[in-house]
Amino acid sequence: MTGMSALHALFSFLCTLIAVFYFLRLVNGCRWVKHFDAENEIGHGMMAIGMIFMLVPAAWLSADLLHWNILLFAAAALWWTFRLFVRKPLLPLLLKKDAVHVLFQSEVRSDAIHVFMHGSMCYMFLLMSSMVLSMTQPVTYVTCLLFASFAFLTLFYGRETLRDLQAASVDRLQLGANLAHVLMSGIMCWMFLEMIAMTMAMRG
Repeated sequence: MTGMSALHALFSFLCTLIAVFYFLRLVNGCRWVKHFDAENEIGHGMMAIGMIFMLVPAAWLSADLLHWNILLFAAAALWWTFRLFVRKPLLPLLLKKDAVHVLFQSEVRSDAIHVFMHGSMCYMFLLMSSMVLSMTQPVTYVTCLLFASFAFLTLFYGRETLRDLQAASVDRLQLGANLAHVLMSGIMCWMFLEMIAMTMAMRG
């Protein structure tokens, strides 16, 4: 992004908390989570850390760092796409371990959202690496579509969070996960809106 405002700093702090939350889930997941999925925890942690990079001023990011993030999130999106079709965690399969002990049947919706979010991260880093590309009309349409999609996800996970709060017995880990989803989706929505506003201002 162009500058480091107080709002950028707040969002960076929240993303740091989310990354720590998923790191703790990764470390203690076998004890805390009934159906532990290490790939899921790593994927969310990557998202949070990637968003921190997105929130810092563009001048702080080198071209090489942007390119490596593009490749990283493109590979992550591809990984989740394969997993979506395999319908099982890929890591146990690649390590030739019994996935039943590590996993559970992953939900299609969850994996599809991972594909979408990691792909969107790749797209955002791509725009950050080329302002000329970000100002083209087709890319602006895609950016607007992604803004609307993340707005929908924010509302969706906001509803899930309210349901968790209204439950007779509150599952704090589930509540924390849904709250993290609300924050990540909301911040991504805001970043795409900021990108749209910046593009419009540059055209004007």
